Amino acid sequence: MSKPPASTGDAAGAPARRVHRAILLGAAAVLFAAIGGAFVLGAADVSVPRPIGFRFLMGVIIVCNVMWWAAADRQLAIWSRGGRVRASLRVGLAFAMVGLLLPVGRMLAWGHIGNLSWAPVWYVSGFQLWHMVLVVLVPPVTAAALLVAAIVSVLRARRGRLRTTMKAGPPDSAADGRGLSRRQVLASAAVFAPAAVLGAVTLRYGRQTGRFLVNRYDVPAPWLPDRLRGLTITHISDLHLGRLYRPYMLPRLVDEANRLDGDLVVVTGDIVDVSNEMLPAAMDALRQLRHRHGMFLCIGNHDLIDNGDEFVRTLRRERFELLTDERRRVEIGGERLTVAGLDWTRRDVSDGRRPSHADHVREMLHGYRAAEEGPCIALAHHPHAFDALSAAGVPLTLSGHTHGGQLMLVAPRADGNGHAAHDRGAGAMLFRYVRGFYHRGPATLFVNSGVGNWFPVRINAPAEIVRLRLV
Repeated sequence: MSKPPASTGDAAGAPARRVHRAILLGAAAVLFAAIGGAFVLGAADVSVPRPIGFRFLMGVIIVCNVMWWAAADRQLAIWSRGGRVRASLRVGLAFAMVGLLLPVGRMLAWGHIGNLSWAPVWYVSGFQLWHMVLVVLVPPVTAAALLVAAIVSVLRARRGRLRTTMKAGPPDSAADGRGLSRRQVLASAAVFAPAAVLGAVTLRYGRQTGRFLVNRYDVPAPWLPDRLRGLTITHISDLHLGRLYRPYMLPRLVDEANRLDGDLVVVTGDIVDVSNEMLPAAMDALRQLRHRHGMFLCIGNHDLIDNGDEFVRTLRRERFELLTDERRRVEIGGERLTVAGLDWTRRDVSDGRRPSHADHVREMLHGYRAAEEGPCIALAHHPHAFDALSAAGVPLTLSGHTHGGQLMLVAPRADGNGHAAHDRGAGAMLFRYVRGFYHRGPATLFVNSGVGNWFPVRINAPAEIVRLRLV
């Protein structure tokens, strides 16, 4: 008995399926070859120049986008058999992919991230969230899909029923006009659900950008000279000026910080997000912050992304007190106080080439005598430095970096004075100290949740600026 002829829609769709499959398999091969090469270089401890490493990452992002587009377009092609409206969705998808890839192509050509300041914040939020999730999801999902496909092919071959889609099309195709099969519906959901969820999250939380709380806390400070009791510190952290936190948002920060009327102003790192192009705007805002006895800054990891040496030189040339394993003595009403700042590291233990928190603390406190210089307040972008600082006898450490945990299961639950209480969420899995106050013996740490963002979503982790009053 001869086989019934294939439907027109099925026959017309066969070339598109072949193209989609070729793109997916080719992109998967490139992706896994790139990942394998990165592992080999890492195992061999080969140092790759930053521009090359950055372009490599941009190439991986482009491949992940191409893979998602091929899978999504394949599903739209199945939907759009005989339908002009659905066919137009494929054109829309193609334009959307071009819109998402143009900034990536620009970064690939320039060799650095750039501020994307030409684009509205909502676009940058969606763009960044999409690509971060895409790079995390596509490689494992692709590997799992290829593994399942291989297992299914082996099982069918053993039963003598192997049929390639190149010849016969998918066995559950909707060519008979009865609509999508269950498998096609599930495949479509798997492809488009992440995009829908990410879009909803961006719309829901993207409006947070530029908003922050103003919190005031009293800090017991038995180590402070009596004449300095009541000293106030305006603590600002993690501006991330650039892609998401824009210069036009700075006036409110300046106004609210000046209302706190701090004796000291401290900024604990990540002043810029990814580019030193934002330094002029950042410095202009910092100059407007009022204080009676000084403003002090330490460096954060994002301040080093573009050109760390240039960042340090620029701030010091403009006479900002940027402390990198250094300290400054402050005299107030005849009493002495020391403000110290750590250089950046994320290492609890040195690997022999890169110093640990303890190494930086030793450098910062070298020759320090409390009787002559007064009690020390330390600025450290990474809160894990608190372990080394408390062990060295520093009574108060001010940090940032965590963004209050960024993605938390519960809102901040404190005891009324900012002391952390059983935080749960992504931040709690990454950091020992997430937000608020922590104590180790007589030493105190305060972790500021920061003003700006590098990641476009905060859940139960509100931004803040803080006034600390030492009592």
